[in-house]
Amino acid sequence: MLVDLATTVPAPLAAALVPHAPFLAALRRLLQITSWESSWYDAWLAVAVWWALCLLCEPVLRYLLPVLVAVVLLICPRVCASPATEKTLQSTVADLALINSLLPKMPSIPPPSSLMRIAAVVYVPYLLLTYLIPLPILFALLGTLVLTSRAPFTALIIATLSRSAYLRHAFRYLVSVLTGEPLPQTVLSYHPTPTSLVPVPALRFLFTIYENQRWWMGLDWTAALLPGERPSWCSPPPSHAPVSPPNAFALPSAVTVFLPDGKGRRVKRTAIWRWEEPDWRVVVHREGGAPSRVERPIPEETTDVPINESTGARLLKAAGKMRESSISSANNTTGSTFGIEDVHEDYPEEDHIATDADGWVYGDNKWEGPSGKGGMGKYTRYRRWTRVAIVVETVEVVDDGPVGIERPDPPPERSVPGQVQAVGTMTMTGSPTEDSPLRQRLRRALVKTSE
Repeated sequence: MLVDLATTVPAPLAAALVPHAPFLAALRRLLQITSWESSWYDAWLAVAVWWALCLLCEPVLRYLLPVLVAVVLLICPRVCASPATEKTLQSTVADLALINSLLPKMPSIPPPSSLMRIAAVVYVPYLLLTYLIPLPILFALLGTLVLTSRAPFTALIIATLSRSAYLRHAFRYLVSVLTGEPLPQTVLSYHPTPTSLVPVPALRFLFTIYENQRWWMGLDWTAALLPGERPSWCSPPPSHAPVSPPNAFALPSAVTVFLPDGKGRRVKRTAIWRWEEPDWRVVVHREGGAPSRVERPIPEETTDVPINESTGARLLKAAGKMRESSISSANNTTGSTFGIEDVHEDYPEEDHIATDADGWVYGDNKWEGPSGKGGMGKYTRYRRWTRVAIVVETVEVVDDGPVGIERPDPPPERSVPGQVQAVGTMTMTGSPTEDSPLRQRLRRALVKTSE
């Protein structure tokens, strides 16, 4: 209501805003055009108007100045005489907020000594330039640079040119000549030679594991997934390769290389991996906040829980119905078949997807439509487990011998729970001693529901 808005806005501020509302609206429109926030046609039209003002300024001021003054004096009273309404006050306050956001940031002003040096250096080139090129043309060119400085193509050109080290060095050298400040000292990164005794600085790596679950009627969220889709523990997209769960994930083994030092001995360089963080952390990104890594308990891998025939048959029946519905929906649509379609998203962009308090991202039956809230139509979910590791190098001199890379023997293969996905093809008959990965996953799902 107008009364509420008038009571919330101070009287002096309202008295100042109402008469200047048309001018604030015009200023907001001008800033939108010069900031290239509106149509490109308006921005290029502003550039053309600026050129017309620069080229026709002298004849217009000589012959049409009285007419322009009279037109301005006739228009201003009519614009300011409009009564104040609720919409006028609201739009004026919105215009002020938008003007504040569109105003360019003022560059830092160099000290007075640097300003005097810049004026002395550019004075002679300025006289020469104004002698060769008419002053209106120079003002038109300068205004064009200002009007197009915030255009999208200008940002693209600057980003492309800034990739060149020669251009960056030339710009720093020009600034140094104008301001008199010395160039910053160039620091070259140290790259040790293979035979040097200085180790390479430690490197940090962020390991990411995806935990995937599916919702089953009567069982809630479980790690029992459909055939052909991502495993319960996998690598980031688009590969979704099976990996070990966090409590069984092992770092790469140490690698040793022997190199001759040219003095009859060998240099032994060993790369050793170790965890920098004590525990795995889940990526949590709530609505309106920044992504953070929060510690959560790692799901336990329980495999010694018996499974009965009725519950197993119920789960397999539900899996069969879910698979039939997904196959029929895939046959009626064009594209890839359900269960084998990769998520077409770049991994860094997932930091913008909201999650719930435990880091879960919910999706539909095809792992699409990510959202931070579960509910109707959300049958899949995943979350990201992360942990930082570092690799350090040790260097020592040893006696003469064979040179080359020495790798440790590969560890024996062990079964990782949650990697086999044959939910719809498993039968409940067989020897009681058989303990397939799928049985383990079903047992874990039933344990969760019994708890």
